[in-house]
Amino acid sequence: MIKDLITFHQSGDLGRTRAFYMDVLGFSLWKDQGKCLIFDAGGKGKAGFCEHFRTTARQDDCLTVVVESKDEVDRARERILMAGYACTPAEENETFGIYHFFTRDPDGLRVECQVFLT
Repeated sequence: MIKDLITFHQSGDLGRTRAFYMDVLGFSLWKDQGKCLIFDAGGKGKAGFCEHFRTTARQDDCLTVVVESKDEVDRARERILMAGYACTPAEENETFGIYHFFTRDPDGLRVECQVFLT
């Protein structure tokens, strides 16, 4: 029986990673393993970041954060911009029935914030 799901990604600097995922995105720290940090996205899944993984994110890797409304997408985008990170414009994607934008974390991992519209 599956108890949980954690995706793991690389981190070149766990301090920067901690600041981005906790201070900017609002995740909580679930477990600090020294060389890895595992964050909880509000009980809906976990993302781990480790120093010993490959040193650059692949351009097609993506961590998607799903929120409840278009307003929350817009608020998340504003927080990320205020923290000094670039973002794509928020837009509706009719193919997938979502409203979303993309940014990159301190190590270059593509992060998407979206809401399902249908």
